[in-house]
Amino acid sequence: MEFARLAKMADAPDNVGAQLKARVLDTLAAITAGYRQEGVNIARQYAIEHLGEGEITLLDKSRDTVSVGGAALANGVAANALDIDDGHREVKGHPAAVVVPPALAAAEEVDASIRQFLNTVFVGYELAVRAGLAIHTVDDIYTGTGSWGALGAAAAVARLFEFSTEQTTHALGVAEYHAPRTPIMRGVEKPGMTKDGIGWGAYTGLVSAQLAKMGFTGSGTVFDEASMDDTLNDVFHLTEGYLKPYPCCRWAQPGVEAALMLTSQYEIDPTSIRSVQISTFEEAIHLQTRKPQTPEEAQYSYAYPVAAAILRGRFTQSELSESAREDSDILAIADHVEFAVDNELDRRFPEECL
Repeated sequence: MEFARLAKMADAPDNVGAQLKARVLDTLAAITAGYRQEGVNIARQYAIEHLGEGEITLLDKSRDTVSVGGAALANGVAANALDIDDGHREVKGHPAAVVVPPALAAAEEVDASIRQFLNTVFVGYELAVRAGLAIHTVDDIYTGTGSWGALGAAAAVARLFEFSTEQTTHALGVAEYHAPRTPIMRGVEKPGMTKDGIGWGAYTGLVSAQLAKMGFTGSGTVFDEASMDDTLNDVFHLTEGYLKPYPCCRWAQPGVEAALMLTSQYEIDPTSIRSVQISTFEEAIHLQTRKPQTPEEAQYSYAYPVAAAILRGRFTQSELSESAREDSDILAIADHVEFAVDNELDRRFPEECL
């Protein structure tokens, strides 16, 4: 598959326009809300202090501006900070969160129209998902969004900068070579601010395009050898995305939803609960944190969001706060959550997350 050709493909067709706008709006909302999350200010300050001055907007409502690279990095970190960014089940990642921040930064730099910006996101999204599917096939390793999303980010910026096919080829090659590795299961089991590597993937993609524009060359990509059908114009991965209602890992969302439904329908007294038994797919049981010390540990937990939902009747950003994480009643329920792998649910993952 010629990834450079994908990056120069036609504008988004009319039948995906509404969903394209929904992905963008959801990501912009996730970024703005993400800036309220503990720890995101570190990336913001880094961008301001180390990545140079500029006129590109940080979406934290401050109206502060930074360099185009600084905006891609800081807004990218914020996009994934709350874990409410859009997702794609098959690739098991978050394409819009890694593509929209650099695309928006580049669009502001070149004063692009809204239509040009949306088409750029469309191109980046489609290429990012295809790159993710390819890397999982070629390397047989489950890596997070930043590892393959960097190519989508580079493709989006290359499209806005009106690169030639040769320049686009080098932008993608540099992005793939320099992309973060993001071993996602380590991030699940030992959560940190690194998460899916989305901020760094967004930044890597943008910088790779900037370098290619100056003549910096790549050496192809691992995806050049991938055996994949070119489904362009037949399959639009953007239409297969999902939105998350709760600020935690997608794998825990069904449990949170079930807890809220059961406690509402049956008026369960939380103090009467002796155990909570969850049947799920294999990957989800790795969300083992029960006493989260940080917001990231709360997001990459299964027991904690379920326990908080049972006790408080909700799971929102408030439940990521320090006071909630230290609530002894929530932690007591979390201690009594048990997991079992259900073979049928495991077979149907990741196409379905039940």
